[in-house]
Formats: sequence, structure tokens, C-alpha cells
Amino acid sequence: MNASPAARSSFLQGCRDSLPVCLTFGFLFSSIGALASKAGFSLLQATVMTLTVHAAPLQALIVQQSDTLGLVALLAATVLVNFRFVIMSSVLAEQFQHVSLGRSLLSAQLLSISTFTLSNRCGKGPGDVYAYYLGCGTTTLGCAIAATAAGHLIGATPSALVTQLVTIILPVHFTALACHAAGGNRALQATVAGFVLTPLIGGLLGSLHVLVVPIGVAVLLCAVDNRSQRAAP
Repeated sequence: MNASPAARSSFLQGCRDSLPVCLTFGFLFSSIGALASKAGFSLLQATVMTLTVHAAPLQALIVQQSDTLGLVALLAATVLVNFRFVIMSSVLAEQFQHVSLGRSLLSAQLLSISTFTLSNRCGKGPGDVYAYYLGCGTTTLGCAIAATAAGHLIGATPSALVTQLVTIILPVHFTALACHAAGGNRALQATVAGFVLTPLIGGLLGSLHVLVVPIGVAVLLCAVDNRSQRAAP
């Protein structure tokens, strides 16, 4: 059955909205690929791991502890690190009620914090949320696989510059997602604020800036939007 025009439009919109996410995934998963190469994983193993696991924290753990991590410890780490997907899946399941169980299971691998946030926001609008989710997921997963392969082929430990860029980009990424999820259209302002505030706050709060910057900027911009709406005639 051919997709409806609304589904095609939602799919393409999901592809477009996920492009900023691809920037972050490019840095993250190229680092995963480089670490996998250093640990002795083949190119096929590294890319298949991204395809099947699709969770950078767990992949980093597997790569770094592959020689010492037993099966029981690996299973326990998988449950702990990825338990958030259970909660996200239960939320999206309410919006995918028209989708068959088989299709939902086949597309479950596309789920990430980024695709969940974007799709949950889309679910509040008139578009086809499942088609939108597929657009976000296929774009970001494809980018993650390509970045893993590129990082593996480069085969070097990530440089200090790349590490610093990842440190800055992660808070910016989550800042934009937080503002998007809140219902505003201030992704550009959020991105600029994240780039400005991350180096400043990072020196004061250390690793906590990954949480403080996104939440702080999202709250501030939402407050500005609310104030503007109250002031409007």
C-alpha cells in the first residue's frame, strides 16, 4: 500500500528535523568507531554494533571493557543503561496504536532519546507521528552507522579538539531538544545560547553543565514565550 501524502510529508519533515541531531551523532559515533578500531573490532563488527545496539554509552562500555566484561555483567549493564527505552517506548506506544505490532517491533531499533523527543513533540500536532518517527529514526541511525564506519577507517584515538567539541555539542544538542519538546520554535536561539553558555558554565560546574545548560536555557526561553503571549493583545 502506498503511503498517503500526509505520511510522506511527515516522514520528510522528520528527516529535516533530525539533521541537527546528525551533527551530534557524527561526533559521538565517529569516536565510537575510532575506539572500536583501537580495541581490535573489525569494521563490520563496529558498524553492526551501532546498527543493533544504537546506544553510544553502552557501545563505549562494550568497546572499552570487551576483554573483562562477562556475559552476566554485560546483560546487567544493558538493562541499567537502556532501561530508559522502556519508558520511552511505553509513551510512544500510546501514539502508535494504529500501527501493527510487527511494524512497531521492526522500527523499535530507531528509538533514541533524540527520536523520542522529536516524535513526542510531533504527536501533539496533526501530522502522522509514526511516519515522522520513521523519518527521524532512519536519518539518525544512518548517520550513526556512517559516522561509526568513518571513525573506524580513520582508526585514531579522538584528538583533544574532537573531545572538546563533543563536550560542547552535547549540552547544545540537549538544549535544542529541550526547547523543541517544550513546544517553542526557538531551536536557533537555544543552539546559540548553548554554544555561549557551555564553555562559561562548564568551568564552574564541571560535568553538571550537561544538565544545567539545557534545563536553564529551556526554562528561560519558555518564560520569555509565556511572557510574550500574556503581553499580546
